[in-house]
Amino acid sequence: MVWKRPSFLPTLDELEQKAQDRSSQRSRPGSLFDHPTAKAVFVAVLVVTVLAHVVGAVVFLLIGF
Repeated sequence: MVWKRPSFLPTLDELEQKAQDRSSQRSRPGSLFDHPTAKAVFVAVLVVTVLAHVVGAVVFLLIGF
C-alpha cells in the first residue's frame, strides 16, 4: 500500500527553491547573526552572565576571602 503525501505539504522542488532563495539573501556585512531571534537570545544570555558575575563579585567582596 502506497501512502499519499498530504496536499498541504510543500513539494521537494518548492522546499529546494525556498532554501536557495534564503541562501541567496545575505545579512548585513559584519553581522554575525543571520536570525534576529538568535541575536536577541545571545544578548540576553550575555547580559545575565555579566550581571551574575558582578553580583557574585560584590557578594564575594562583602563576605571576604
